[in-house]
Amino acid sequence: MQFHLVVPGLAWPTAAFGKLPAQPRLTALPSLLGHASHAWRAPIALETWLAAEFGLSGARLPYAQLRRLGESTDANSDAHWLCCDPAHLHFSRDRLLLADASGLAITREEADTLMAGINETFPDIGRFEAPAPDRWYVALTEEPKPLFYPLADANGRPVQLFMPEGDEVARWARLSNELEVWLYNHPVNAAREETGQRTINGVWLWGAGPRDALARAPVSHIQADQPFARGLARHAGIAAQAADRYRAQPGTTLAVVDSLQRPALHMDSAAWLAAIEELDTNWFAPLLAAVKAKQISKLRISAPGDKHFLHIEVSASGLWKFWRKPQPLDALLASAPAPNPQNP
Repeated sequence: MQFHLVVPGLAWPTAAFGKLPAQPRLTALPSLLGHASHAWRAPIALETWLAAEFGLSGARLPYAQLRRLGESTDANSDAHWLCCDPAHLHFSRDRLLLADASGLAITREEADTLMAGINETFPDIGRFEAPAPDRWYVALTEEPKPLFYPLADANGRPVQLFMPEGDEVARWARLSNELEVWLYNHPVNAAREETGQRTINGVWLWGAGPRDALARAPVSHIQADQPFARGLARHAGIAAQAADRYRAQPGTTLAVVDSLQRPALHMDSAAWLAAIEELDTNWFAPLLAAVKAKQISKLRISAPGDKHFLHIEVSASGLWKFWRKPQPLDALLASAPAPNPQNP
């Protein structure tokens, strides 16, 4: 049996922000790392990497359709989906930057109020939905033609570097601008400003692609709570199981655990330390036991991200090397290459 654990956010960006402020209390992960081989690869967004694992590649992938499919089974199968994710736009010097909704703490009530207003104001565009407060969509009758850049590419970076390209760009730029003006003037944002919260003053349109893109499951079992991963699994004909803990299953398994992703993105060390200690208990410890018992012949751990991609491999046949000592996680992270200064 082979097991592939995908943990975005595991590679805390020490090269850019220095070492961890405290050592997490880990027992199993250092033992795994002590018997592992590892490689640092070019940075890549989780969604892009997952799509490639399922055999999807190219500039135009149906990210929106797949992520919406992962939210629930009630998605309109006849629609062409476009992500219309809420964001906060702000100027830094002379550059307009985008911050995604992961730091906005949008409530369910706020999202429902804004969705009702957007659908009332823009009925000719399509049907807007918010299955989660920070993940918005619009269902369209036709596939949008421009090439949209994924939200992960634009997050925290100058917006002008990631504007849509191709046909009908003006139409979608106009919609985006109209939504920004509408959001800016909405009472929800007035209330957020009064309480010192950042406003929901923009959206990021992305994820358009052909609905007939064929995906193949790279494994026989998938564990995931992340909507895009669950949508990929459904699209490939596999029912994803919960990613709350390790489950021993015959064949091959891909598990996507994203509890470290948001803390790493926002440099929230306290939340990151708590999440990785929980991972050590629910995932790394039982995985180490399964490798020792040769129930798993090869364990792969991948950590895609926008600074680095860390790939780790542990084989059952290598655990006999008793002289190899546990390796602390911070020692491994210290070996990360410096981020490319040319990367925006």
